Amino acid sequence: MSLLTPTHRVDLLGGMQASLRGITTTIAPVLLFVGLLGPQAMAASFWATVITATLIPAVHMLLKSKSGVIPGARMASLAAYISLVIALTDAAGHASGHAAAMNLSAEQLRLGLAAGSLMFMAASALIWLLGALGFGNLFKMIPMPVTAGISNGTALLLLTLAVDKLTHEHRAVFATAIMVGCFLIWPFIQASSKPLARVPAVVISLLAGLATAMLFESPFQMPMPSSTLDWSWVSVRLWTELPQDQLGHLIRLGLPNFLTLALVMILETFTAANEMERRFGVRVNANREMMVLGGANMVSALLGGVPCTGHNSRSIASWLAGGRGTQVALIGLLMTGVLLVTLGQWLLALPVGMVAGFLLLQCLLMAEREVLHRVREMINTRKWRRVGTSDLGFWTTIVITVVEYFGGMIWACSMGIGLSCLVILRRVSDSLTARWVNLNHHRSHRVRSAEENDTLSRQSDRVGVLRLSGHLFFGNSIRLTQLADELKPGAHAVVIDVSRVRDVDPSGLDALAWLIRALLEQRASVVVAGLAQTHSPELREALHATSGIHRAIDLDRGLEYCENLVLADAPQHVDSLLQLDLSENSFLEDLTPRERQALLLLGQAREVAKGEILFSKGDAADGVWLLEQGYVSILSGGEHSTRFSTLGPGQFLGEMSLIDGKRRSATALADSPVRALLLDQEAIATLTQREPDAVWKIMRNIARYLSQRVRSASELLAVEAVNS
Repeated sequence: MSLLTPTHRVDLLGGMQASLRGITTTIAPVLLFVGLLGPQAMAASFWATVITATLIPAVHMLLKSKSGVIPGARMASLAAYISLVIALTDAAGHASGHAAAMNLSAEQLRLGLAAGSLMFMAASALIWLLGALGFGNLFKMIPMPVTAGISNGTALLLLTLAVDKLTHEHRAVFATAIMVGCFLIWPFIQASSKPLARVPAVVISLLAGLATAMLFESPFQMPMPSSTLDWSWVSVRLWTELPQDQLGHLIRLGLPNFLTLALVMILETFTAANEMERRFGVRVNANREMMVLGGANMVSALLGGVPCTGHNSRSIASWLAGGRGTQVALIGLLMTGVLLVTLGQWLLALPVGMVAGFLLLQCLLMAEREVLHRVREMINTRKWRRVGTSDLGFWTTIVITVVEYFGGMIWACSMGIGLSCLVILRRVSDSLTARWVNLNHHRSHRVRSAEENDTLSRQSDRVGVLRLSGHLFFGNSIRLTQLADELKPGAHAVVIDVSRVRDVDPSGLDALAWLIRALLEQRASVVVAGLAQTHSPELREALHATSGIHRAIDLDRGLEYCENLVLADAPQHVDSLLQLDLSENSFLEDLTPRERQALLLLGQAREVAKGEILFSKGDAADGVWLLEQGYVSILSGGEHSTRFSTLGPGQFLGEMSLIDGKRRSATALADSPVRALLLDQEAIATLTQREPDAVWKIMRNIARYLSQRVRSASELLAVEAVNS
């Protein structure tokens, strides 16, 4: 009998996958500390790596973080932290220059890490406070291009460090090239072999790089610490060495970097959370996640660790392997800890080629695929612009990337948020403030009996109606994902009208797909209306490929579908109004009994089967139809065109032929078996000769009907203006 249950096996596999796929960022503190602060930072970097890779994820679990989002050290927040350390060291007058290979002395390094960890502590406390005050959803709405730009800027920084190392050690190029080549080729090999599918490309790259480095180069020589783990780098100890007379000065100068660090940590965490929400439907409480992020990193700052934020690669790898729950994170951190302790001395003497290879692999992992795909497309097509909002996110990302690389992360964050706000204001749409309404705000044109209308009014909250318009893009995509939580609990059916959407970008498509999936998980019937009317072919294609939803030609048909669901689930049977005597038709209102009798005798009885057409757009006018039984839809064109209205027993249609005599301007389709009376031009002419007063009364009834239709349209436009 196996000691491991199926659940334990998939959790074990998920934890292993998370640990292996995140190995490049696990040792990121070693790479960046040495690369940016100099060889003296080796011992401090290894201590920070062990703390951040093992203890801090455990604190995340104790604070009950969302189990689907696995934390770890990530390059952007780590680079922001090291920039803070460099800025404070420079402010204290102990260093100068750009953040690159500063080669600090032991004293300078201890001072910089002491001041930096103190500000890191303050940044973590600020994050916790913002989460406790309920600002989580606000930060979650920061557009994705900001995060993408910061990731790309950091990737360029890693590329610069890797190239710098290779220029000083030419033999290291072989190991680096082999590592990058294996990383790029391995996915193609995996596709043709099932046994290799679970072996991460990064592991193969490391093994190949190690073998190559042993052949072509000597180990990376640097001062070796006397002990693998050095307790002297605990931040609480370092704080006692801070010069008290300079403390206030350092805090003031470090304030911009401190705010930048807090923002980057939040962005990284919500990037991972949003990715898990988008791809797997993992629901994340933004405020709770910020409090956990802040609390765990306060512990990291106290002990000498580095920022530990939500990790995309770890979380996605674990989920794809089937891992769920806290056991996955526990297995992952235990495995990571064993690797670090076992291979610690080896990590401290990495060959230059492997160091550069690590940096390049992380550069490839951080670079945004959408941006690279767009650049490739621009080169191939030689087209530098797209129509609509699809290019806004790309160019915003490019600007932030350039600003970060040449100006620093502070300017990149400021530029990113400011530029994104300007873009959103320029392309603001109703979708940015979209909200659910119910059947009291929108109702289909379907003719209903008094009993049906009463039932729909009493149960109006069972249907949610969402009308999207304008542009669906990174500026309002987060807003769309929030709508799933705002739907009233009693709603069992929803209509999402996309007829007024002009264009979309990948973020907008992802957000809408996530919203639909979340609604289906809530067991709501989802109706997407107006696909044929939307201006976006990308949106039409995506929603046509979406399973589990009902598609309606327009909002009116979507509302009718949901209304029928409500009526079908009514506690007691609701009788529909199917028949009304011809003498009660509104066309004959105010006529005397004799006039009515004369008109009815002149008409032709007609019966039309369900789905048949009474008359089509462009047909010659054949007269006025007085409905006795059944329902008729008035369409803009063919059977699958927009519905203007529906008519039922007691109403009439085709009246315009009496006024202008022109061809039909719309199509009339029988929604059910129809029985009616047709009054053609000859019948009306005969009635004019026999009962001239009756014709004037009929014209007045038509005028009254047209007036009511104009008033209804005006009221509808007024309601839509208020809702928007």
